[in-house]
Amino acid sequence: MKADSKNYVLIVGAGDLVMPAYKIAREELGLGVIALDYNPKAPGMLYADKSLLVSTKDVQAAVDAAKEISKKCKLKGVFTCGADVEVTVAAIAEALSLPGIPVEVARRCNNKLLMHKYLDDKGFKEKANYLVANNLTEAYNAAKLVQFPCVLKPIGNCASRGIQRIEKPEEVEAAYKLAVNYNEFYGGKILVEECLEGTKHTVEMIVWNNQWHLLSIIDTHYISPRWPCETGLNTTLLSKELQERSFQFSKRLADLVGINFGAHKVDINIVPDGKIKLIELTARLSGGFHCQYASPLAFGSHDIRAALKLAIGQPLDFNDIQHRYEKGSAVKAVFPDQGRITSISGVEEAKKSPGVEEIFIWKKIGDQVGPFHNSADRPAFVIAKGETTDEAIANAKRGAALIKIQTKSNGD
Repeated sequence: MKADSKNYVLIVGAGDLVMPAYKIAREELGLGVIALDYNPKAPGMLYADKSLLVSTKDVQAAVDAAKEISKKCKLKGVFTCGADVEVTVAAIAEALSLPGIPVEVARRCNNKLLMHKYLDDKGFKEKANYLVANNLTEAYNAAKLVQFPCVLKPIGNCASRGIQRIEKPEEVEAAYKLAVNYNEFYGGKILVEECLEGTKHTVEMIVWNNQWHLLSIIDTHYISPRWPCETGLNTTLLSKELQERSFQFSKRLADLVGINFGAHKVDINIVPDGKIKLIELTARLSGGFHCQYASPLAFGSHDIRAALKLAIGQPLDFNDIQHRYEKGSAVKAVFPDQGRITSISGVEEAKKSPGVEEIFIWKKIGDQVGPFHNSADRPAFVIAKGETTDEAIANAKRGAALIKIQTKSNGD
């Protein structure tokens, strides 16, 4: 049997937010693509040349599968974007001597408590005050010490799952149980954090040869102060001065944490007086359609392609991260009434709406929607562009308003 001479990249995660990487790898870089995901029907698994049916969270199983397939394929790199799997990616890279960051760095970016403790040891103060609670009694005490309002969080997880802001002691028990429910690997241990008031933003960067380069900054918006379910995002409306300060803050933080290679993002909070504080940092490109659609539409840049090239051992291509123009883009989520979906209409009309570029419907008739407590609960999205950010926001809102998701409450 003839050996496979094609160069391959292994992509961890195979959902919609990772699909642009699959297409870029094959269609633009000429690579063979290996998908790794637990869902055999995920779009990346169906698109890839080869697939590995393994949980993206089972690090050892993923490493073992990667080692096995590397005996049959010329594996040049391992990659993800928009999926909370940087530990798995780093572990595969380390095991196969592929480009990547150290596993210990990936772990501290993926574990909120490790991140807090590491930054404490480094003397970094520009983040929320916090306490650890190992049970409900400790959660009550921690909330009183941190002071209300405060935020209860699982140690791990992404898409804001299990996070809730609470205003009074009577809300601690339900919030603690919610956080524990999403605490897959950490049992009853959760974080109780100071509530950071202000605006929320994501800074995406790429580092090569110890030089950081700003890719983009977006503004993020949420359904309520209590629930961190993202209603949408847009290319930033921050002043140039605040953008530069946000980049310098994020660059300093990434360097401190130990990210010395590849693309990554920092979520920040800016309070009314202009002070910047860390929300979290991840050693990968973002989800939420940011790097996948918002940045390419607004700037004509190719951030995923740049990051993919680094992952397969190529140097940074500055043409990929160049902003060819400065326009606007926005993403708007669709929120129907809570209940079981009975009909979905207006999608084709929305596609024809000015500025609308992409529409994603993640639910179908018969599915339950709501309550909308975290960003994974959102059923549909409209992605739009505009000559300016304000125009893009208006286009996204107009398109989202055309999509009608009718529901029937479970009591009817």
